[in-house]
Amino acid sequence: MMRPTGFICLLLAFFIATPGLMANRWTWELPNERFRRLNAFQRAQYEKAAKMLKESNFEAAAAEFEKFKIQFPDSDLLPYVVFMIGYSQHQSKHRNAAIRTYSEVLDYFGDVVEDAAPALYFMGIANIENGEQRKGMMLLKEMIDDQDYQVHPLAAGALRHVADNAWKNESYPEAIRYYKQVVRDFGTTNAAEAAIAREKITSYYIKNQDFVSYEQWLLTPENQEDTKHRKWMAEEAWQLAYRYFHTDWDGVYTNFNREKRDQDMKAFYAWFKKQKSWYEAVDDPWRYYHNLLLFAAHRLRDRDETKQILESTVIPMSKKIEDDKLRNDRFAWLSDRLREAADYDQALYCISFMSEPPHAAYKEYEVLAGQGKWQAAVERLKAVEGMNSEEWARRALAQRAWVYRDRLNDYTKAIELYQQMNNPPDNLWAITECYKRAGKLKEALGVLSEIEGSFPDNAARAAWYKTAYYQESGDQKQAIAHARRILNVYPGAPEASNAHQLLEKYGIDTGGAVVE
Repeated sequence: MMRPTGFICLLLAFFIATPGLMANRWTWELPNERFRRLNAFQRAQYEKAAKMLKESNFEAAAAEFEKFKIQFPDSDLLPYVVFMIGYSQHQSKHRNAAIRTYSEVLDYFGDVVEDAAPALYFMGIANIENGEQRKGMMLLKEMIDDQDYQVHPLAAGALRHVADNAWKNESYPEAIRYYKQVVRDFGTTNAAEAAIAREKITSYYIKNQDFVSYEQWLLTPENQEDTKHRKWMAEEAWQLAYRYFHTDWDGVYTNFNREKRDQDMKAFYAWFKKQKSWYEAVDDPWRYYHNLLLFAAHRLRDRDETKQILESTVIPMSKKIEDDKLRNDRFAWLSDRLREAADYDQALYCISFMSEPPHAAYKEYEVLAGQGKWQAAVERLKAVEGMNSEEWARRALAQRAWVYRDRLNDYTKAIELYQQMNNPPDNLWAITECYKRAGKLKEALGVLSEIEGSFPDNAARAAWYKTAYYQESGDQKQAIAHARRILNVYPGAPEASNAHQLLEKYGIDTGGAVVE
């Protein structure tokens, strides 16, 4: 029978993840060393059952594993087979039957840890899925308290869920203790769960401005001065802070406590600034300033701090890049990040250091576009088109056509530019859209006919667009006729399915006349 151990009853509900995600090292499939011990008949029966399970035919899998149990009652694989009967029942939603089968594993094979530990784990999950929260939590706690079961990879999931439950009950010290156990005991055997736990701990310390505890948790006398480890610690914290300060961070930050978010961000920023030496020690100062700049510009939205970082360090560092292309790309990247933060003056300042005029002018267009200054943006694109660079001129022309079409609604000018482009059928599709938005259905249909007749790979799509345009214009007769034509001319194309659905919508038989 199951060996008794002590446990604490945690009563609140918690989120149950998909069982398949609970461990990256555990799998229900039989390990090779156990499979090799089977004889030919046993292998055949096992493979038949496993095939059913892989195909998600769970009830058939349970039946096949049951046959193995009956045919080979003396097999040393019996604990595994009984577990797999329960696991198959569980997957087929027969949870009560699965719980009984898992209990059989624990009652008769409790010392076979590789099979009993998963049985205990999934019995806990099945109870919780049945609404038996208290019982399920007790079983998971049983697993993490048992000396033998707690080293099984699935115990990481049990630990993490118990920690989640304590967290929801606002028992934060207890939750953190369990999360740390996941990281400590399963960092290599269940890296997925360890990563989730590590993120929870780091997030907790950041949101509580407790960087002393964060460092104490990850530092030992052995790694205290390990520069790679110290940089890794700073980088881990920065990645979380940059990502989640942009959100409510699990509901902590709302519109009613923006001041706390600001305070916590400033506290993190102050701590991160002290990590500079670790980046320099591993010869990666750019990464440090990259992180500093992004946080100041995108999270703190501190224009003065951003400017100070740029002028004191980032721009001088970037100007020293000897390769012209790399240097231009660096300043272009800086311009993009500052433009995204709506710091347009600094974005233009960075562009001023670019030595490739067409590239720089195009970046100036992007800054103007970010400000919604579309007429000025168009003029900048015209300037790029007049420069001695075929590549940038082509890009600017396409972008100017887009501005006319999607921002200024000047479809006549957009069509003129698309007609200048020598990239059919892409420009033809764009012209079609312009005509449609301008209300010129006849012209749009004409271009679609040109696409269908000249570009076989686009023919079915063009035919469907004509059908859709007729439908949108209210011409049901033509829409039906063109849908029938698609079924006849392009029966194997994906658009034929669309045509079939349209005809069904109108209650029309899919046969009949087609448009010539």
